[in-house]
Formats: sequence, structure tokens, C-alpha cells
Amino acid sequence: MNSIIETIDRFNKVLGVVLALLIMVMSAVIFYQVFSRFVLEDSLRWSEELARYIMVWSVFIGSALAIRKRDLISVDAIKELMSARARNILNIAVYLVSIGFLAILVNYGFVLVGNIAGQLSPAMNISMAWAYSAIPVGSALMIINCVAVILEVILDLKGGNEQ
Repeated sequence: MNSIIETIDRFNKVLGVVLALLIMVMSAVIFYQVFSRFVLEDSLRWSEELARYIMVWSVFIGSALAIRKRDLISVDAIKELMSARARNILNIAVYLVSIGFLAILVNYGFVLVGNIAGQLSPAMNISMAWAYSAIPVGSALMIINCVAVILEVILDLKGGNEQ
């Protein structure tokens, strides 16, 4: 189980680099749009659309990383009243429900991408499948990280996690 977790964590390091690059590109595009509009007095047609699509991808990738780091917002009032073992069992149940929901997102996300593939974006004239594919891909990444968290919790329940 530790090797699976380590492999997922190595993959997440790559995802972190991809996320950082996406945010840098988005920031550069937005900066150039503002510069172009107010200094050059010429607005770019494609910049807002590209920034929007990059933001969507960034949210899905960032959510996958946040799941792995257990940094998502949650209400812990009930958890604080539970024993450590009960808390771990509840965490496993929550992540299993999350995997179920994310699996539905993956399925319907691919259906949506297939339906929208022929449509072109208004400003950049690229297939809308590129923008909408963030849903199934990001959801699949979240499932992978939910599995890693579940494996860590199981190791913790067994007493084999030295964290």
C-alpha cells in the first residue's frame, strides 16, 4: 500500500508543477490583456477565454491536490466528539461517497465532452472538448487522490503508518 501512496504522491508533484505553470500562464495572459487594453489601446479577443479555461483546469487540478493534502473545507464538529478509530472509519466512508460522486462526474463528463466536441469556442476557435474535458480528467485525478487518502487511513487503522 505504501508503494501505491508513494506513486500517487510522485504523480501529484508533477500535477503541482502543471498547476503552477497553468497559473503562471493565466497570470501572464491576464497581465498582457490589461497592458494591451490600457497601454496599447487594443483589446485581445482570445485572452479572457483562454484565462477562463485555464482557471477551470486549475480548479480541478487544485482540488485533486487539496484532496490529497486533506486541505478541503469540512465541518469537524461531530468528528471532534468521536474516538480516533471512529473518526478514521467516518473518513473512509466520506471518501468512498466522494469516489461514488466523482465516478458519476467522470462518466457524465466524458458524455458531455463527446456531445460538445464539434462545437468551437467563440474567440479561439478550438474544440470546446478541451475546456469541458477538465471535468472528467479532474474528477479522475480526485478519485486517485481519494484512494491514496483511504489507503493512508487504513494504514493508520492498522497502526502501520509512521506519519
